Amino acid sequence: MTLRRLPIGTLVFAICLLLPIVALAGDEQVLRYFTAEEIARHDEYVRPLYSLWAIKQVWWLLFTLVFLLLQLNRKLKVRSDRLAARLAGPLGKLGALRRVGGVLTKLWGDATWGGAMVFVAAYLAIITLIDLPTDFYFGWVRERQHGLSVETFGRWSWDSTKGFVISVATFSTLAFGLYGLARRRRNWWLLLGAPCAVLLLGAGLLDPYRVQVYRDYEPLPDGPAHEAILRTLEKAGVEHEGVFQLKMRDTTRRVNAFIAGQGPTRRIVVWDTFIAAMTPGEVANAVGHELGHLRDRSPGRLVFASLCLVPYLWFIAVALRRLGRRGRLGFDGDRDVASLPAVLLLVWCVTTALNPIGGAYGRYLEHRADRYALELLEQPESFRSMMVKLASLNMADLHPPAWVVLLLASHPPTIERIERAEQFAREKGIAMAEPMPELFRAPEPKQRAAETKRAEPTTFEPAPPR
Repeated sequence: MTLRRLPIGTLVFAICLLLPIVALAGDEQVLRYFTAEEIARHDEYVRPLYSLWAIKQVWWLLFTLVFLLLQLNRKLKVRSDRLAARLAGPLGKLGALRRVGGVLTKLWGDATWGGAMVFVAAYLAIITLIDLPTDFYFGWVRERQHGLSVETFGRWSWDSTKGFVISVATFSTLAFGLYGLARRRRNWWLLLGAPCAVLLLGAGLLDPYRVQVYRDYEPLPDGPAHEAILRTLEKAGVEHEGVFQLKMRDTTRRVNAFIAGQGPTRRIVVWDTFIAAMTPGEVANAVGHELGHLRDRSPGRLVFASLCLVPYLWFIAVALRRLGRRGRLGFDGDRDVASLPAVLLLVWCVTTALNPIGGAYGRYLEHRADRYALELLEQPESFRSMMVKLASLNMADLHPPAWVVLLLASHPPTIERIERAEQFAREKGIAMAEPMPELFRAPEPKQRAAETKRAEPTTFEPAPPR
C-alpha cells in the first residue's frame, strides 16, 4: 500500500503516537542534577501524556465536526426544550423559583431560556462522559501508579463531580449572558468588553474562595518557613491578608506555592507538601518568584485583555452567522444556543493557533519572575535547589522535546531556569555548590524539623550556559 492510499485518520493517529519520540536526544546537562534513573522514570510518566494530548485534539475536532454535520446539536436542543417545558410546571409552583424565572424570562426575552440552559448542561455532560475513561486512568489510576497521588477513589470522584457542577454553572451563566445579549443586539460582541473586564477582576478577587471548594486553608504555623516568607514579603513591600497553608498531603505528593486573590483578598498560599520538602531558603525563593508575577499584574493589563476580547468575539459572531446561514450545521446564527458546539470549536481553533505566542509570552513572564526572585533575595543556590526539587517532586519533563516547548509549555524547561540562576551567580560573584544529584534530595521530615540551613559543599564556578 502506498502512502497516498493510507487513510488520513491512520496517518494522523500514527503521527500522534510518534510525536513523543521526536527530539528525545539525551542532555548531559540534566545529569548534573538528576540521576539517569530519575530521568527514565520522568520520561516514562510524561511521554504518554503527549500522545494523549495529540490524540485528544484530533478526537475532539472530529467529534465536534460530526456532531454539527449530523445536526445532533439541533436534536439535543429540541429535547432540551421539551424537558425544560416539563420541568417548568412543577418548579413554577415554588414561589422563589417562580420569581427568579420571571426575571430570567424578561432578561432573555421569552421563556425559552430554560431549554437553552438544559442544552448547555446536556452538552457538557456528553463531553464529560466521553472524556471520563481517560480522565479516570490518567488523572487517578496512573497518578497513583507513579506515586504522585494518594487520593482515594471516593475523593477523586467527589472532586470531579464538584468540578463538573462548577463548569455547568459557569458555562450556563456565560451562555445566558452571551446568547441573551445576542438575541437583543447585533453588536453584542462590542458590548461585552467592559463586562468581561469586570468579570476578570471579580474572578481574581474570588480566587482564594474558589480554591476552598476543593481544599481547606489554615494559617501557616510559626516556624523557619513562616519567618522566611514574612521576611521576603517585608523586603518586597507587599501587603497581604495572611500566609496560609493548603492541606494537600492527604491527596497528593506534588508541591506548589502561589498568590491567590487581588488587593484586600490577596493571600500567600503554600501547600503543606511544599513546606515539608523545602528548606526555608527554598520556600522564600518560591514566594519571591510569585511576587515577581504580582509585579506584572496591573489594571492596564486587565484593560488590554478585555480590549483583545472584542475582536475575538467579533470573529466568533461573524463566523457563527456565516456557518449558520443555511442551517446545515444545526443552528441559525449567533442568536441560537445550539451553536455552542461551534463556539467551542472556534475557540479551540483560535487558542490552538495562538498557543505558541501565548506560551512564549508565558515563558517570558516566568523568566522575569525568576529574575525578580534572584535579585530580591540573591540566593541563587537556594533558587537552584528549589527548581530541582520542584521538577523532581512534580515529575516534570527534564528534557522536553522542542515541539512541546513551542506548542504546550507555559514555563521554561527546568534546566534553562537553572542555567539562568547560575548565570546570575556569575554576574554577582556568588559562589555556588558543585551540582550533583545527591545534593538536591529532599530530606526526611525529622531532618527537616532540625534543619534551618543546609551546609554548602565545595564551591565552583558555574558552567557556562549551552
